Amino acid sequence: MKKSPLPVQNVNRSDKNVSGKEVLVKLLRWHFGHADFRGKQLEAIQAVVSGRDCFCLMPTGGGKSICYQIPALAKPGIVLVVSPLIALLFNGVFEKIFLCLIKENQVMALKEKGIAAEYLSSTQATHVRNKIHEDLDSGKPSVRLLYVTPELIATKGFMLKLRKLHDRGLLNLIAIDEAHCISSWGHDFRPSYRQLSTLRDSLADVPVLALTATAAPKVQTDVIESLSLRNPLVLKSSFNRPNIFYEVRYKDLIDNAYTDLCNLLKSCGNICAIIYCLERTTCDDLSLHLSSTGISSAAYHAGLNSNLRSTVLDDWLSSKKQVIVATGIDKKDVRMVCHFNVPKSMESFYQESGRAGRDQLPSRSVLYYGVDDRKKMEFLLRNSENKKSQSSSSKKPTSDFEQIVRYCEGSGCRRKKILESFGEEFPVQQCNKTCDACKHPNQVARSLEELTTTASRRHNSSRVFITSSSDNKTNDGQYSEFWNRNEDGSNSDEEISDSDDGADVVKSLAGPKLSRKLGVDEKLVLLERAEEKYNESNKQVKKSEKNAISETLRESSKQRLLNELTKVLQLLGVKEIESQNASEFLENECYRKYSKAGKSFYYSQIASTVRWLGTATRDELMTRLSSMAREEEPSGEPILVTEPVENIRRQKHIYSRATGR
Repeated sequence: MKKSPLPVQNVNRSDKNVSGKEVLVKLLRWHFGHADFRGKQLEAIQAVVSGRDCFCLMPTGGGKSICYQIPALAKPGIVLVVSPLIALLFNGVFEKIFLCLIKENQVMALKEKGIAAEYLSSTQATHVRNKIHEDLDSGKPSVRLLYVTPELIATKGFMLKLRKLHDRGLLNLIAIDEAHCISSWGHDFRPSYRQLSTLRDSLADVPVLALTATAAPKVQTDVIESLSLRNPLVLKSSFNRPNIFYEVRYKDLIDNAYTDLCNLLKSCGNICAIIYCLERTTCDDLSLHLSSTGISSAAYHAGLNSNLRSTVLDDWLSSKKQVIVATGIDKKDVRMVCHFNVPKSMESFYQESGRAGRDQLPSRSVLYYGVDDRKKMEFLLRNSENKKSQSSSSKKPTSDFEQIVRYCEGSGCRRKKILESFGEEFPVQQCNKTCDACKHPNQVARSLEELTTTASRRHNSSRVFITSSSDNKTNDGQYSEFWNRNEDGSNSDEEISDSDDGADVVKSLAGPKLSRKLGVDEKLVLLERAEEKYNESNKQVKKSEKNAISETLRESSKQRLLNELTKVLQLLGVKEIESQNASEFLENECYRKYSKAGKSFYYSQIASTVRWLGTATRDELMTRLSSMAREEEPSGEPILVTEPVENIRRQKHIYSRATGR
C-alpha cells in the first residue's frame, strides 16, 4: 500500500529544529520503517540539512542513499542526486549503459514510500521527460528527489534550469553519488564527473554531499578539492563488512572451474548470486553452462540487445533468475558474489563483493584466482600504461593490481588485507575466522605451496610479469611466486597464436639487429615494434576467432533448450515430440541464422527461443517443428513420433527428418 507523505517541515522553522534527531527519526520510521539511523547517517543528514558540505565514506550496503533521501523530506525544495552511468568492464574497455529499469524501480519504490521522486534520462520517452521539465518550470515543483546523470549536468540548458530553481530558493541539496569517479586516482575515474566542479561556481550556497563506498586517502583529498567543498564535515565509516565471509579458490588447482562453481552454487541452495567476469564471452559461456546444469542463470552485459537486458534484469530482480553473470546492479538479498576472473584493483573487488549481504545477513565472497587470468589482466594494464604518459598516475593501475594479487597469493587474513588497503588498521583477532585464511590456515598454506609448484611447472618462464620495485614479500612476510620477475621470453598463448607469422615478423624486424652488443633498452624497442606490427596484422584474425561460436557453447545451448523443452512438453502433456532431436533442430536454427554474426547474437537468439518455449502452446510447438522439418533433408531420427505425426505427414506431405523419412 502506498504511504501518504508526512507534511514537509515548516519552512520557517530553524535549521536547528529541522535537523533535530527527533524530527529526522520520525521521518525515517514513517517512510522507511527503520527504528533508528545506522553508522554515520544521522551526522551526515544533520550536516547537510543545516547547510554544511559533507564528504561521507560508507561501505557498500551502509545506507548512503538515506543520507540524501531524508533531507528531501526534512526541508522544502528539490534534492538533486547525481548518479553515474553504469560501467561494465570488458577487455579493458568501459562500455556505458544507463540502466533506466533500475532507476525506474528505485523511483517507484520511493513513490511507494510517499516520496515524490523522478529521474531524467535520454532513455525515457519524450513525453515523460517533458512532463518532468514542466513540473520543474512550474514555480512550485512537486518533485522532491531528482536523479540525473553528470552528462546532463554538463549541458547548458539543464544548468540554466538549475540556476532558475536556485534563484527561487527551490534547490535544497546536491548529492553526488559514487563521488570517487571525479578523481583520476580513483579506480573508476569518469571524465564526465569533472564537469561537476562547475556546480559550486553556479550554485554557491547550495550544500553538497559527496558519497562514496571506496576511496583511498589520496582519492578523498582529490574529491574534496575537485568539488570545492567548503569546510566539509568528513565522515568515515569502517570498511569492514563483518557479515561477509571472504574466500579465494585457485583455478590452477581445480580440474574444472565451471564445475566447481556449479557445485558451489548448488551446495548453497536456492540463493541469489552475482558472478563477475572479465569478458562477455566468458559471461555467455558460463551462464549457458550453469543453465545446462539446472541453475537458473542469465548473462547481462552490453553486447545484449536492450530488450533482452531489460528482461534479464527484471527476472533477476523478481527472483525468477537465481544467478546473474557480469552485472553491477544492487539487490539487498544477494547471498553470494563470485569473481570468476581476478578484478583489476582492490577497490573494484571491495565494491563488487560488497553487493553481497546488503541486508546485513551472512553472505559470501568467492574469488576464483588463476595464473592465466592474472597474466591477461597484467597484459591489459601494461598496454594501457604504455599508451599513457610516463607520469606517476599512469602507473597506478599496476600498483592497484598488485594489491589484489597479494590478497590472493598471501596466506594472511583476507579481511585484514582488504581493510589495510584503505588505510584502516584491523587486528587479526577480530576476523573471528570469517575468511578462509583464518578459518583454514593450514589448508590455504598448502594450496599456496601447491600453486607455486604447479605454476612453475606449467608456465615456467613463459608468462608476462609486471616488474615491481617493491620487495618480493607480501604483507604477511610470505614470498610471492608471481612478482618482481623479468618479462624475458614472454610468449603466452593469449599473446601469440599457433601460426608462425609472429615469429617471422620478429625475425625480419629484429633478428639481424638483436646482437649481444645491443643494450636491453634497444632490444626492447625493437621487440616492441615487432609486437606492434604483429598485433596489427593479426587484429582481424583474433577478432574473428574471439567471436566464433565454439562447439562447447553449442552443446551447452542444446542442453539448455533440451531442459526447457522437456519441462514444457511435460507441462503440456505432449508426447508426439522427441525432445532430444527437437532441441538439436532449434539450436541448429539459431546457429544457421547467426553463426556469422557471432556469439552475442547467437546467444541472444538461444535465449529468445528458450523464452518462446516457455510461452508456446501445443499447436504452436507442433506448427514450428513441422515447419522446420520441411526445411531439412530427409535423414536422421524423427522429431515428431507416434500416430499424430503420420497424420501430419499424410495431410501436409512432409518429407523430412521431422517425419522420420
